[in-house]
Amino acid sequence: MATVLNQLQKAFEGQFMQPKAYQGKDIESEILDAGLDLEYDKFYCRLSADGYMDCTDWYGPFDTIDDCAQFLIDTYADEEF
Repeated sequence: MATVLNQLQKAFEGQFMQPKAYQGKDIESEILDAGLDLEYDKFYCRLSADGYMDCTDWYGPFDTIDDCAQFLIDTYADEEF
């Protein structure tokens, strides 16, 4: 049985935009700038193209990294991954 993180990796394999997830304490200013509620021990995620300005909005807070992964799969992954 594949974990949700394995599914996330497969869903975005070779894609321009890649999933990123952090705890609130690690990206405090980004979360506040996005207008989200900041919770230091919760997780936030988005898709981002490293080295480019392309990215989605931040989403969260989520209780676990798996919750972030599932959200990104449900929201952005192709149905046929």
